[in-house]
Amino acid sequence: MYRVFFSNIGYARGIDGTLLQHVKGFHRNFYTSRYHQEKVLSQVRDVIDCCHPDLCCFVEVDQGSWSSAYLNHLDHITDDDYPYMDAADKYGNASYLNYVPFHKGKSNGFLSKHDIDFRHLYLPYGSKRLIYKLHLPNDIALYFLHFSLNRRTRAKQFSYMNCLIKQEKRPTIVMADFNIFAGFKELETLTRGTDLEIMNDEDHHTFLFYNRELALDLCLCSRGLAQKADLDIIDQPFSDHQALLLTLDI
Repeated sequence: MYRVFFSNIGYARGIDGTLLQHVKGFHRNFYTSRYHQEKVLSQVRDVIDCCHPDLCCFVEVDQGSWSSAYLNHLDHITDDDYPYMDAADKYGNASYLNYVPFHKGKSNGFLSKHDIDFRHLYLPYGSKRLIYKLHLPNDIALYFLHFSLNRRTRAKQFSYMNCLIKQEKRPTIVMADFNIFAGFKELETLTRGTDLEIMNDEDHHTFLFYNRELALDLCLCSRGLAQKADLDIIDQPFSDHQALLLTLDI
């Protein structure tokens, strides 16, 4: 068995998606105290310890910036169980956003129990451009990323990912915060001409904003992998997103 955990932790702001939390925690969109983040990251670590994944993939983590009181999130939660890690700016090395207040330090990254081959790839569209490509056991390719909030930009990003996946010579997994506010029909641009299957149930939400519930955090697998995989939705009381736990029988 090999387990992959995917989580949007919302920069450890501790806003759970309810209206009350958005109002009470509004100031954390600009600055979150180190004390508050450490409480949230302790909860993140508790969820990981319950799930026992081999690989933890994160979007919306901070590498240590003014708005996060210079707390590096992955450094804070890693330990001897997950000695291998990487984090990178989600906007791409060449983006001016890496130097703009409230954007600087905003990243994606991973923790792994085992040494793992990976690459940073970049979307040619949108502001959030980082794609992680990791080489899992049994010659499986895993892509994880965070798609645009803008529907037109997102469609271009899906088309680009479709081309990448069609060129892939190995079984493939895509895990992401897809931001598909119009539903699963948006994914047709990404899946067209591939054998990717959506592991999620569209009726099982992974995101909450006030009284709106949506399935945004998704896992797509090549057909052969999907037949020997299970996907669980994991509650995260510290975030407006729920996490994914993919268990592969490999």
